[in-house]
Amino acid sequence: MGLSDQQIERYARQIIVPGMGGIAQERLLSARLMLMGKAADVATVLAYMVGAGVGEIRLQLPASDAAEQESLIMRAAQLNPEVVVKPGADNLAGLNLVLAMGGSCEASELIVQLLSKGVPVIFVRLDEPATIAILPAAPPCLVCADADLRRPLNHHGDNAGFVAMIAATEAFKLLAYAAPTPAPTLLQFSGFACATRELRQNPLLAKCTCSIATQAQ
Repeated sequence: MGLSDQQIERYARQIIVPGMGGIAQERLLSARLMLMGKAADVATVLAYMVGAGVGEIRLQLPASDAAEQESLIMRAAQLNPEVVVKPGADNLAGLNLVLAMGGSCEASELIVQLLSKGVPVIFVRLDEPATIAILPAAPPCLVCADADLRRPLNHHGDNAGFVAMIAATEAFKLLAYAAPTPAPTLLQFSGFACATRELRQNPLLAKCTCSIATQAQ
């Protein structure tokens, strides 16, 4: 389809990044992202994704954040009118990525369902110790991964903003670049230092429902 002159001007600063170019920008503009979490946790990441030109963003926020959700949608429209930001998860067809911020597992069933359908998920815990789980498909999922992704939440760490932007960058890469599907990966933070390891399925939970759902398709 190609980019218009207005789009080239709007996204010029990222188009000129080595390895990016117009084709990657076109992928972003056609991408569909679901952003999950509390309003306070998704706000900065949403602004980043809207500014980058992710074509459609679905906001899945708690009912208690309804007022904040409307404010986020209004600010997104002012920041970049090319990007469509909508509330809710009424239409999940064609999703390219789910970015779940904060660490709440309230919607874990939905996440497992999407993983089983091959929708990649980035699950971000902003408490201490902060972690980012990159899950390209099931298995593993939040339940059967060999990491304690569903432990009770504690207070946000001092590095929460930093970790959120690392997660946004990982989401940006998955949406913009036609790279091979990454291996399931866990990023573990100690302050601003990060250790990376492969994320595997817990052998004690080999019969996880995500595996069953994947095999049934």
